[in-house]
Amino acid sequence: MTTALSIAQLEKSYGAQRVLNGVSFEVPKGAIVGLLGPNGAGKSTLIRSIMGIVEPDAGSIHLEGRPWSREVVRGIGYLPEERGLYKDMRVGDQAVYFARLKGMAKSDAVSALRHWFERLEVEGWWDKKVSDISKGMAQKIQFICTVVHDPGLLILDEPLSGFDPINARRIIDEVRALASSGTSILLSTHDMPSVERLCDEVVMLNGGKVVLSGGADALREAGWSGQQEVVFKGNDIAFTNALGTLGHLDGITVEASGGLRRAQLRLREGVPPGQLLQALGGAVEVNEFVKIRPTMESLFIQAVDQTAAETSAP
Repeated sequence: MTTALSIAQLEKSYGAQRVLNGVSFEVPKGAIVGLLGPNGAGKSTLIRSIMGIVEPDAGSIHLEGRPWSREVVRGIGYLPEERGLYKDMRVGDQAVYFARLKGMAKSDAVSALRHWFERLEVEGWWDKKVSDISKGMAQKIQFICTVVHDPGLLILDEPLSGFDPINARRIIDEVRALASSGTSILLSTHDMPSVERLCDEVVMLNGGKVVLSGGADALREAGWSGQQEVVFKGNDIAFTNALGTLGHLDGITVEASGGLRRAQLRLREGVPPGQLLQALGGAVEVNEFVKIRPTMESLFIQAVDQTAAETSAP
């Protein structure tokens, strides 16, 4: 798979504080890669290094196979966490200005912007001043300014911050559509549900190092600790007896209708789910048998805690 962004052994220190410590990862073409980490993990410094705002001490950055340069980085679409619209300018004039900075001809910029304004339902705000529009509307405008020049790589820093659920869903849909069309996306966020909904891969930083990386689904699968949920109809005692030595029962609740039971349990080490299902099927009527994989939030907390424990160990 073609690589849109390649980071290799990136280092950055401010005085005695090492902010990036050998960071390496890739963003494949057309993939959405989540950049995660607690505050102070090095995410902002990493993004600023990619954008040329700060200069790394060591390591390399390649974009579409080419070494980093001002010319190459100019084509990136970058939506910073700190929004940067000029409040006294008209929305349309400002959007055209940003598009021109990305190398678009004025006529092409106006045409593309009109399309995006209509697509995100902000066409009525073209002649308004930024100071006259809501925060959510301004965020939409800045998102449009980020994508209007059709960049091959997008870097989005907390793109859903401040959006109501409806508009957050709209931005999520647009990000998915851009990735489907071949745009590569590096998404920095603390919003774990959006990571699970959007990201193909995940890179987690902590203490300036990559502490977890890989496919989002594969990481959740690898983090599975044997938890299962079973919805069944039948006698609780028969269910418990059938469970026997195969797992630990966390509890049974009664469903609101149909006399169904819902049980949470954890398989004992080495017990395959199929063996449990076979045992239960002989005792009760099993309606659902679902593997409960860990959330990205729980993996995030686990990785941070593990790094903290390793750092504090003598």
